[in-house]
Amino acid sequence: MSLRTPVSNGFGIPAWCCFLFLLPAGAVHAQQMPDVKCSVEDYARSPGIDQTEDKVQVVVLRDPSGQQEARFDLTHGASLVSLRYQGRELLSAHHSYSVGAEVSMYKARQAPAQELKGLSPLTSAYLPNQGQSSMDVPATVAGVACQGAERMDAFAMMVDFGSDASFERQPLMGVWKGRLSGHFPPGYSTPFVVETVASWVPNPGKSPSHYLRLEQTVINTRAENPGEMHWVLLGAAPLSLRYPAGEPEGCTIAAPCRTGTTPAIAAGRYADAGHSAGVAVVVPTKAWMTDELYLAGNADPYVGRWEAPEALQLQYFGAVLGHSLPGSTPFRFDWYVCAGAWDEARSFAAELRR
Repeated sequence: MSLRTPVSNGFGIPAWCCFLFLLPAGAVHAQQMPDVKCSVEDYARSPGIDQTEDKVQVVVLRDPSGQQEARFDLTHGASLVSLRYQGRELLSAHHSYSVGAEVSMYKARQAPAQELKGLSPLTSAYLPNQGQSSMDVPATVAGVACQGAERMDAFAMMVDFGSDASFERQPLMGVWKGRLSGHFPPGYSTPFVVETVASWVPNPGKSPSHYLRLEQTVINTRAENPGEMHWVLLGAAPLSLRYPAGEPEGCTIAAPCRTGTTPAIAAGRYADAGHSAGVAVVVPTKAWMTDELYLAGNADPYVGRWEAPEALQLQYFGAVLGHSLPGSTPFRFDWYVCAGAWDEARSFAAELRR
């Protein structure tokens, strides 16, 4: 008998396979499977071009005190679509074109005026995005895992919200549910992957007892460096949170700050002039090492052009940071979504500056 000829046991299975089942108990040490199940539910969102149903599946996290619930959309990049504090909704993402909080980037198209055909550079910009859709294709989630209701880890592909990056080198067409999108021109998928780890951290102040931490890693899967882009860490609040707050106030698009003098930046929206009830985002800036750092809101050109805040009656708030991402390289950063009073969010930002 040749050593290369497997011996059959009569069932068409090589005989050596049977020895695996005859080994004594304890001879094979199986790895204990981790429990990574997530708490999920259906969440109402109005139908859009990539979504024919009126609901999506979301992962639900609850803080250890039970005061807050956070929901992450598994159809749209595992972006944060809802944050409820003591039963009150602080973020707004029920419409198919809005996201509660997400990371996105943009790079204005560099081209001669005749090539832009009357379009502004921002209109034809390259816009990798976590939570939106582009030409029928959402930012597809590839996998997710949880640790109870206190932590979620999700992995997703970013899409080009601008819908036309055909001027980019090797533009990609979008794929959704295993089918190639038939839209033209190409360029509405991107080579950027985003991992989001969401968890709760203690609030050194009084209430709420915890803040939501978003640890994100964006990976440029290609070898080329696309150059410096504007990264937008943005939240969207209901129209009822009409009072803005931001610190440092002098960090504007016309007069940006730099990370060397601004180790943390914070922006929020509140229901009252005293800023006692609402939500803020706080961004530590040390990892960014940028001279382009400023507060963003409804008046920001990126928000006004792409997010349509007036039509959706949303109040946007967040920060814009300049950063480049070399090829085949990850970039990791943290930011925090802070429910409650502005004074406590501002104090939390001050702690991060130390």
